[in-house]
Amino acid sequence: MPVHAESNRRNTPEALQSRSGGLDGFRDRSRFAGRGSNSTQVRRVVFHADDFGMNTAVNLGILSAFRDGLLTSTSILANAPAAEVACHQWGKFVIEHASGAFESSEKRRQVSEQSLLFDLGIHLNLTQGRPLTGEQFPAVLLDPNGNFPGIGKLFARLNLATSAQLKGVEAELHAQVEWMCDHGFRPTHLNGHQYIEMIPQVSMMVPRILRHFSIGTVRVALESGLVRNVLFRGDIAGWGLAQVKRHFAKSFRRQMIRANVSFTDRFFGTSHAGRIDRQLISRFLTQSLNAGTIEIGVHPAVPFTADHLPSSDPWFDPLAKSRPMELQWLCDNSLVDELMARGFGLGRLGSL
Repeated sequence: MPVHAESNRRNTPEALQSRSGGLDGFRDRSRFAGRGSNSTQVRRVVFHADDFGMNTAVNLGILSAFRDGLLTSTSILANAPAAEVACHQWGKFVIEHASGAFESSEKRRQVSEQSLLFDLGIHLNLTQGRPLTGEQFPAVLLDPNGNFPGIGKLFARLNLATSAQLKGVEAELHAQVEWMCDHGFRPTHLNGHQYIEMIPQVSMMVPRILRHFSIGTVRVALESGLVRNVLFRGDIAGWGLAQVKRHFAKSFRRQMIRANVSFTDRFFGTSHAGRIDRQLISRFLTQSLNAGTIEIGVHPAVPFTADHLPSSDPWFDPLAKSRPMELQWLCDNSLVDELMARGFGLGRLGSL
């Protein structure tokens, strides 16, 4: 039996139906927090780390943020170099979690954490590395070396893709979820690497993937507070890109409401990858006092101990130098104080 069996039970069709994720469910979520908790008065925050499986530093950083900090969720890159290792580590990690021997156990108790397994989702990827479907993936959507293109080239090429080519893309996304399931873990949620789930051609595929694999929760990266949190911090280019993401996020949210799936009331992190600090965390929480559940996207890692990959490598990590800073504040005791002062507990995407 897979060690993530409890997660599997949460994702049966019956469990998904009981979570009532449609339009009525979305309106309900704007009024209270923690649908899996005993108290409707506790607001819930999910600290979610993308990129599990990218490399050794990211894997170790994510696991450390669970053990020593307040991370509650991660998602795996199925085609990444360290994905196999990540699955092996997660299997042992779930057993370790069940023993209750974490350094962060007392911190988590103070912020009213739900007694559930941590979230492990799928991080759909069309922008880094090679496709799992190999030569079956449309070559026109790859670079000359057979790797996925960057997000900009992907967006442009998908706009010109034929129906047959789009079927090849959807087959690849299915293969990535199947890879995770074949390794014994059913995703508690779904999101996309570099927010590919919001690209119109991909967003049309998401409801079918969710239904096929009985996944009931997605990330809807519709971020508010961008003027104060991005523009007023002097990041004009970042603010412009954030507006583009927000445009597509609005459409994606409407699709997910129609698909009857769950998502948090607020999301933060679309314009702060690797650069979230305590000041931003305080702002995110302050701006969410009328929300039941919020998700904050983070990117922790330990410092690299080996030479960095060159920028030409398909798995070059532009966030490598900044990720350790995010790991540090996730493990800092002052984060507990911040959450308690604003009445937030830790939540789970899988229980929305």
